[in-house]
Amino acid sequence: MSLPRDEREDNHRLALTLMIQELADRAIDTTLFDPNQPPFEGRVLRTTWEELSRQELVESLRPSQYRQTAKGWLVALAVSGTSGAADLLKRLSRVLAAMKRHVKGRQQSAVVPLQQIASESEEAEGWIFNVIDSKASSTGSQRTGANWFAGERGRLIEIPADFNLEPVDIVSALTAQHLQRIEELEERLDAARKERAQFHCPDCDAPISAVHHEDYPEYHCIVTYESFECGYVAADGGEHVPCPYGPNWPAPDEFDFVTKQDGDIWACYPAGKTDRARRVHVYRELGRTKQEAEDLARRAVARKKKNSA
Repeated sequence: MSLPRDEREDNHRLALTLMIQELADRAIDTTLFDPNQPPFEGRVLRTTWEELSRQELVESLRPSQYRQTAKGWLVALAVSGTSGAADLLKRLSRVLAAMKRHVKGRQQSAVVPLQQIASESEEAEGWIFNVIDSKASSTGSQRTGANWFAGERGRLIEIPADFNLEPVDIVSALTAQHLQRIEELEERLDAARKERAQFHCPDCDAPISAVHHEDYPEYHCIVTYESFECGYVAADGGEHVPCPYGPNWPAPDEFDFVTKQDGDIWACYPAGKTDRARRVHVYRELGRTKQEAEDLARRAVARKKKNSA
């Protein structure tokens, strides 16, 4: 079922936050996430994984396996609020200080094993891998950061002689350019949803099943009716028959429940009393007693609940 825009965006943020928590200090290239396992199972929608994959925030390896991209790691830091935490600044300070010591007083860049920087900074190799891989140590500002040495991704770090990056440079980049990417992502998703909504019920997301036109000569107009699998019908884009999952579905007290006995079986016919109740399609219910038939009929006309998945 389709969710409102704000709920879908909240689910994107939840997915990214859960990923950054689950990842902890491990490297993004070797940590795999399974949508069908905790902490994602039952909490992150299938469509969320698909949308994050299209935006290159995660990479799909198999239908049940994803891993976070470098871009996704940065966005997840911003979305989860981690990018503004004092602890992140302290960790970055230790890593950057270790890098600076290798080029202090030098005229040329230095190539240093990742393992050595991890030992000197007392930080996890996986976490430093993510910093370098996401270019969080090279924000595009006036300062100069580090990168992988050519062909040695994940093993050797090249630290330029003019390396002078500060932790605040990384944080400012995270809270500005990557949050802007999130806003752009949400705008594109909204445009896609609007286009898709033309062919799905606005309340339950059921697909369109039929389209027909009806001529009303007395009113000098032709009305286009769009029918959906759930029972919702639109007339020239407006609601004609409400969706049984939607807020405009009539309440049980908008029906009269007429019962008739036929031998040992009782039948109950819900008859609409209001205009919208008369528009919906409901059927008789059969029971062994009058009360059972009426209870079944009342249950049949009650508004349906959406599945949470």
